[in-house]
Amino acid sequence: MKRHIMISDIHGHLDPFMRLLKEVNYSPNHDQLILIGDYVDRGPKSKQVIEFVRELVNEGAVALRGNHDDWFFQFITDPLEVSKNFYIHGGIETIESYVGDLRHSDFNRLETEEWAEYIRSNHAEDVEFLKNLNYYYEHDDFICVHAGIDPNHENWKDTSTRDFLWIRDEFIKATNLPTEKTIIFGHTPTVNIQKSPDIYFAANKIGIDGGYTFGYQMNCLIYENQSFKSCTIK
Repeated sequence: MKRHIMISDIHGHLDPFMRLLKEVNYSPNHDQLILIGDYVDRGPKSKQVIEFVRELVNEGAVALRGNHDDWFFQFITDPLEVSKNFYIHGGIETIESYVGDLRHSDFNRLETEEWAEYIRSNHAEDVEFLKNLNYYYEHDDFICVHAGIDPNHENWKDTSTRDFLWIRDEFIKATNLPTEKTIIFGHTPTVNIQKSPDIYFAANKIGIDGGYTFGYQMNCLIYENQSFKSCTIK
């Protein structure tokens, strides 16, 4: 039986991500790797993370969409329509990883359109990768999704795309969910749920975002022989 290895919220931090894969002895021939979104923003190597994740997917890994990945794709597609929060919450670092130092830019309309066009023209494989990211992964025993599911739907798959990417308290605080499968999610740093960056285990959900980009740790959840265990790097 393959191990299932789950990691979320890499946020441009390529080196610790690679160290974590090495720490758990990840092998694409023997393990199923599931990456639960947010490859970009805040960290210094968003472009390199996307390129590496594309390689992992080509070897059999599953990569899901996070809200920051969605923001970045929106920027590439139409930079004039993307939320200004994209820039505030790490988007500048992501753009810089593609086009270089932006310290002397004033982010006017012409510049942002030129940056988006440059990325579309020179990194088409990355754009296509972002475009095709799925919202969830379903296993016989668990479901992986970036932020969570809407607890108010009878069928969890009716969750809106926005909630798959953004939902927080309504999902985290819900005691009854419309599925018996465990929901494995990132998005909300576990230190904001339980005052510890370790993996958050609840009766019907597991949160794995260790908040590395905020100075905490990067977590890995491993499912093997019908049980979960964790691995962490600082």
